[in-house]
Amino acid sequence: MKIAICGSMTFIDEMEAIAAELRPQATSVATPVREEHEAPWESLSLEDAVRRKQSYLFGYLERIRASDVVLIANFARNGVDGYVGPNTLVEAAFAHAEGKAVVFLNTPGPQPARLEALAMMTTCLAGAPARLFA
Repeated sequence: MKIAICGSMTFIDEMEAIAAELRPQATSVATPVREEHEAPWESLSLEDAVRRKQSYLFGYLERIRASDVVLIANFARNGVDGYVGPNTLVEAAFAHAEGKAVVFLNTPGPQPARLEALAMMTTCLAGAPARLFA
């Protein structure tokens, strides 16, 4: 099974920990590029920020395209359980459109795009990544 993990870059450490947990049972596990989290977004011009974001986003969409399953690592953020940010929603929608299973780590809580997230969700792991193999 080829897995692509998506989520808020705030949780890059958690996504990498999940990847390490899943790797022994998976063919491959992809996580976002840590450099995206560490990029100096505020100091970039809008043009440079867009160009850099395109590189990260389009590159990861190709990783999603090559996967069998997309795991949405959605944790509590900004007072919202199961937070799904705009970039993660884009990735989930892309995966869904590509016919991939879109598996959420946690049920999306109340937030602007909750209905859309739930509509794309194949299943939820109730916080336990290893359930992906159950």
